[in-house]
Amino acid sequence: MNNVFKLSSLSAVVLLAITGCGGGSDHVTGSEGSSENTALSVADVEIKAAKHWLPVEASLGVDQQAGDTFSVIFKDGDQLVKPEGGVYYFSHGTLNMIDNKSFRYISLTGEDAEITYTVTVNNQSASAAILISDVISDPLANQQWHLRNTGQKAYALNEALGSAYIQLLMENGFSEEDATVMTETWYQESIAKLIPDEDMNVVEAFAYGVTGQGMTAVVVDTGLEINHEDLITNILPNRSLNLDGDAINKMDPTSISELGDHGTSVAGLIAAEGWNGLGGRGVAPDTKLIGMKYLSNNTNSPQADFLVHGFPGSGIASSDNIAVFNRSYGITYPTFFSYSEIDESIASYPSLNLREGKGALNIKASGNGFNDDGAEGSICLDNGANALGLTCYSSSFELSQAHPYYLSVAAVNTDGKHASYSTAGANIFVSAPAGEYGRWAPAMITTDQMSCLKGYASFNSRAAQYYGEDLTAQMYPFNYPAHDDNLSCNYTSTFNGTSSAAPNVSGVVSLILAANPELTWRDVRHILVSTSSHVDLEDKPVLLKMSNGTFIAHDAWVTNDAGYPFNNKYGFGRVNAGAAVAMAQFYTKDLGEQVISEWQGEGSSIGDKPIAKLIKDNHIDGVSVSVEIQEDLTLEAVQFKFDVANSDMLSELIDSEGKRFNTTAGMDLAIEVISPKGTRSVLLSSKQALLVPAYSFSEGVQEGYIIKDGVFLSNAFYGESSKGTWTLRLLDTSSQDISLSEPGTDLIKAEYYMNNREDSILEGFAVRVFGH
Repeated sequence: MNNVFKLSSLSAVVLLAITGCGGGSDHVTGSEGSSENTALSVADVEIKAAKHWLPVEASLGVDQQAGDTFSVIFKDGDQLVKPEGGVYYFSHGTLNMIDNKSFRYISLTGEDAEITYTVTVNNQSASAAILISDVISDPLANQQWHLRNTGQKAYALNEALGSAYIQLLMENGFSEEDATVMTETWYQESIAKLIPDEDMNVVEAFAYGVTGQGMTAVVVDTGLEINHEDLITNILPNRSLNLDGDAINKMDPTSISELGDHGTSVAGLIAAEGWNGLGGRGVAPDTKLIGMKYLSNNTNSPQADFLVHGFPGSGIASSDNIAVFNRSYGITYPTFFSYSEIDESIASYPSLNLREGKGALNIKASGNGFNDDGAEGSICLDNGANALGLTCYSSSFELSQAHPYYLSVAAVNTDGKHASYSTAGANIFVSAPAGEYGRWAPAMITTDQMSCLKGYASFNSRAAQYYGEDLTAQMYPFNYPAHDDNLSCNYTSTFNGTSSAAPNVSGVVSLILAANPELTWRDVRHILVSTSSHVDLEDKPVLLKMSNGTFIAHDAWVTNDAGYPFNNKYGFGRVNAGAAVAMAQFYTKDLGEQVISEWQGEGSSIGDKPIAKLIKDNHIDGVSVSVEIQEDLTLEAVQFKFDVANSDMLSELIDSEGKRFNTTAGMDLAIEVISPKGTRSVLLSSKQALLVPAYSFSEGVQEGYIIKDGVFLSNAFYGESSKGTWTLRLLDTSSQDISLSEPGTDLIKAEYYMNNREDSILEGFAVRVFGH
């Protein structure tokens, strides 16, 4: 049934086990009869001040004369409602019987409502009503599609949007007729993507009474407005940090920006207070918050990298119930960053040391470079990546996403499919709603800097500065001052990106640990793997035709030998809060101690003399190498290390006519791995923006290298055995030169791309496995 949440199979079993309720066309209770001579009477039942999406218990108004044996039916208006799996679904909420008279009701809409119920005993019937009124809610909650998707527009697709776009198109040279047709087409395509029930199933988690209580989330970001009306109750006093070296108050992370504070919006998605009559609510509305202002235009405090990972001095004790560190930031640049064992060690600290050793999780935005990032110009348009549906950047380029201590999160839309910008890669762990830009398609509704004088919703917003007042009011009505639902401009409807997907997962992690605080960080990972929803099942592989064969650059969904489906766009799928909480409450899996193998391989990647295996230009065979792993572990993650050189991979190349060019050697490189069990994972698809030499933060530019000390993480093998032969294949997929329709920025000054004049060389490779 649309527009109401459905209990998953697992959750329904759990709920019915608790309530002892069965199914059927009507509900029959008790074991004793009643007198045929006694008139049957039932009374109205009033439910007042229930909390929206939270269960409330009450009893039917059946008098004692009815005894304990009677049947009952329920109607929604004139419509008879029959139970599905023991649950009655109404247009406004759900009801399930607990025992012979008691029931549990959940308001889904927050509206006043009436349920008619009829009791029958020994051929006598009497009717009364369950009257629901004064539901406690939050005014924006029903527009938060990521929590409960009813097909709502979430303030996108404003009625005036069409005329605004027709005007914009005409100003850019289109005729009125063409502009009208294009706008109507976009509108209809956008409406078709508003699909009910494509959400994180948060209401089901709330149905268990789990709202994040007892947990704390740390928001590492641009700031956090600790006095925001919808956050202040959840902010832990005197626990936040401002790591900007110039900050006067080191315990106040409030941003001074007037154009919107990224961290404040992130915090609202995790834990905006619920049921206070303000704004919306977070995924985990009873989770507490600590803010750390880490992203700054100024120099951070020298200890910043340690403090944002909860090291001593951060104010975080090992005994604190820190569920998660949210990291909605990263680096997108057209190079492969060299790996750092020191950075991995720092990143592992929360997982290995906090929460009395059970660990906190680092949740990381995967990046927004699926189509482009701007610096590289039009190369991912011109080389065919955009048309093929291949990610322009890989989330693996960034060294912080190459180890299992950061969980990389991708983004999806209201139809459950890939968000246009969401960077893909074998390191993606899960995905979560984030939406598009809040104009033609919904984005996130969350907290914004307070007042109409600053923030994403303000007179001074970037949109207002770019489009002007009239067009901004038509395209982004909720964000432009004076909207009836946002009079003080304290909220925004346009927050998006994997920066939004990550905090939605952070909220789900808080719910999981609130449901079962004894879980370790690895248990939480296992629950997410086991319960996430497999979205976009129609996603198709991407094939690249080469001179002598075809390379599968994207596998779509692949089920590994352990039975877990995986997709480089979505990881193990979109998080399912209800199923995750249900599993957490009855969790019995014992993962044992984590075991990490040594790096095993050949050549420079293990400190030996470089090997020299040629990767032939535009040749399907490429070069295949193998690693024999003796450890028999149940895998939790696998890392792959490479050194790949090419003499053309230089910071500056000038042709005979004096034109600046770059080589295609990096973007032509593809890498696949086959596990001992036969599962395939694409680490690098080719046609990706590996445009400049590899870069090391300790040694600088690595001239002549596509990848130098570069590490890829793949989650595709989760649950398989590590033992056996791992096969790694590297190939060059193209021999074409590429012209640019748009140049890159000053950082990438190439006028065109020339096919690499020499074959690339594999100098080293290695594998490291994590498991139990």
